[in-house]
Amino acid sequence: MLKTILVLAVGLCFESVGNVLLRKGMLQVGEVESFSIPALFHIFIRGVTNLTVVSGVALDALFFACLLIALSWTEVSVVMPITAIGYVTTTITAKIILHEEISSLRWAGTLAIVVGCMLVGKSGAH
Repeated sequence: MLKTILVLAVGLCFESVGNVLLRKGMLQVGEVESFSIPALFHIFIRGVTNLTVVSGVALDALFFACLLIALSWTEVSVVMPITAIGYVTTTITAKIILHEEISSLRWAGTLAIVVGCMLVGKSGAH
């Protein structure tokens, strides 16, 4: 179980930074203002050529690899509640890198999600 937790901890670091880089990159790319094919294609091209977006995708892919490794060792009902900690780590990372203001209500909601996931995971234990 310790190796599962260690792999997921590393993976959650990748996920947190990856998600924040995706947001930062999309701020550079620009907003999706139209859902027309040409407008979406333009945003897509800008996204796949933006180093920050590509870096975010790569880090999220590394998280996914860690998730697959953990799932090869442990049941999904154990792994997925542990990944809920990613909500907290991503929020902290967004505060540090993007300087986002995180209200008390948002922190409470984030923690409620984590606690809820942990309860769901615990309820399946025998």
